[in-house]
Amino acid sequence: MPRSIYLLGLWGALLVTSWGQAPVALRVQPLLGDTPALNGAFPLAIELESRSGNYRGTLSVSLGGFGTGREYLYPIELPAGARKVVIATPIVNRFGDQVTARFTAPGVSVEARQAIKRVLESDQLVVLVGDAIGGLQVLQQVQLPPLPIQDPYTANTQGTYVATYCRPELFPDEVIALSGVSVTVLGLGAERLRAEQWNALRQWVLAGGALIVPGGAGALYLQNPALQALLPVRPQGTRTVNQLSALARWTDTRPPLGSAIITEARPHTGIVLLQQDGLPMIAIRPYGLGVVVFLAFNPLESLMREYDARARFWKRLLEHALTLPPSTTIAGLHQYQSGSGNNAYNTTTPLSTADIKPPRAWLILTLLSIYFALVVPVNYWILKRLRALDWAWLTTPLIALVFVGLLWRLTGDLYRKSLSSVVQTVLVAHAGETDGYAINSVLFFFPRAGVFDFEFEQSDMVEAGTEPSFGGRIAQIATVRTVEGDPTRVQGYRVSNLSFQWFRYTRRAQLDGAVDGTVRLQRAGKEWRLSAVLTNRCPYDLDALRLITPYGELLLDKLPKGRSRTVTNEALSASPSPHSGIPWQHQALSFSPEVLVRVLASRRAFKGTAFLIARASKPVLAPTLREAADTRAEVVYIIALPLEGSNP
Repeated sequence: MPRSIYLLGLWGALLVTSWGQAPVALRVQPLLGDTPALNGAFPLAIELESRSGNYRGTLSVSLGGFGTGREYLYPIELPAGARKVVIATPIVNRFGDQVTARFTAPGVSVEARQAIKRVLESDQLVVLVGDAIGGLQVLQQVQLPPLPIQDPYTANTQGTYVATYCRPELFPDEVIALSGVSVTVLGLGAERLRAEQWNALRQWVLAGGALIVPGGAGALYLQNPALQALLPVRPQGTRTVNQLSALARWTDTRPPLGSAIITEARPHTGIVLLQQDGLPMIAIRPYGLGVVVFLAFNPLESLMREYDARARFWKRLLEHALTLPPSTTIAGLHQYQSGSGNNAYNTTTPLSTADIKPPRAWLILTLLSIYFALVVPVNYWILKRLRALDWAWLTTPLIALVFVGLLWRLTGDLYRKSLSSVVQTVLVAHAGETDGYAINSVLFFFPRAGVFDFEFEQSDMVEAGTEPSFGGRIAQIATVRTVEGDPTRVQGYRVSNLSFQWFRYTRRAQLDGAVDGTVRLQRAGKEWRLSAVLTNRCPYDLDALRLITPYGELLLDKLPKGRSRTVTNEALSASPSPHSGIPWQHQALSFSPEVLVRVLASRRAFKGTAFLIARASKPVLAPTLREAADTRAEVVYIIALPLEGSNP
């Protein structure tokens, strides 16, 4: 009897415990800290575990806060006892305060929330990838230099660096997940990064990130071919030096005391900033819109962590590596493409949108004013003079019919137009490479109302709408849900008659050829002269070429497909200086590709880079619909070329 009571009690306890647990466990873990950057992604690892039963449902990830209306959907099949991890990358706006993850399936609904500690506006995010936790606390003492492009809300604020740490296994493998990161530092253990993660890191640099690669003892990641292709040097082994004496010149004070293990290397491409005994100690290579910095030593070892001038060391290093983080570049170019946020940086005419010309607002208002004047006072006065007020029942609808006919005459052609779209792309690539990163906006014209489904192939970010809200940094998106995956899908998107709809997205782009070249500068008196050989291996022409260097610009007309062009000793014209600020009334940061490149060319990191800007009609990176649509593309290429003959 006592045994039966004991078993019954045990069974009851297990039953109560099972009732108290949700059938599906849901956990949320930030991958890169809880302080995401404005306009950047907030990457989260969301773990689902089935404790009982098989479930087929949807994971919903939504960003909470004022002015938000964005939901990311992930279809999930969860067998009994299985665990699945989903990497979500919600884009953070100025007022985002938390992310809500909710899994729903028949009979199940569980929810978890992740708070956002704060959104970085004037500060920049630095990530250390490796096994170490700590070592970058000194960055809190390093203030950012004045940024070349600032938005109106932080123009008078001097920011600093915020450090976070990520284990290699948790490092994201998508570019957009890293969009809010300004600087990534490799640490011991980074050699465990997978090929997908290395590729994401490379394209993140291409889009504007700064990658710092330390050498020294245990830097096994230097043996990775994907990283070696980015480095400004060729590593050849390690050696021990009695002292890092070269740092005395770098910090203008005494060097750290004690011996150190350094990586011996020979210069390959880029610029050597600091040498010791003929060996490069600090070298930098511009790559696309970003930079790769090689350090022959490890700044995280105890020798450097105890160095009393370590803050000065990091300050100067980060000044040389200062770029625009990808989140700023993506947001600014998207605003430019949509024609929003015309400001001091958006001084050129934005790309054309569509060959659709609806009636002007002033014309509609004028017609309506005339209509109301005729229907009420004029109609009444005439009928009263004619003593025919009884005829008002006939004259009023006749006047209305006349004006309806006028409006139909103005707008009727629009209803007969076909569904059409214009894709605007800024494609960033490095010289000689056949892949790039594309920042896209597409403007659809819908002549008739309906519900549509869209598919965005190879896209890591899809947003919709460009309606600005007061005080917003970027245009606030319309309420939209995307089904994440490849392709990313927007389902059940409802539009009205004669409507224009914007979609903004970023994606990887595989080109049919590469653009390559060599550029050399030579100073003649007070002017700079440029010589170059440019080769277009793409199967289409490149038009309206512009070579932008740190010392001036050169305009060229065309580079035919499959051809090369030689430029010899041409004088450079002065580059227009970007404006120093934005008037307060402009709500969104917006800049053209030309302004972006001029700003980068003025930075120390890009003294050895020439940027080629060109225009073409391919590739067409448009989303797909079931309905037929007339599509054309306007593509702006930004190609980073090595520049010889200029001094850093």
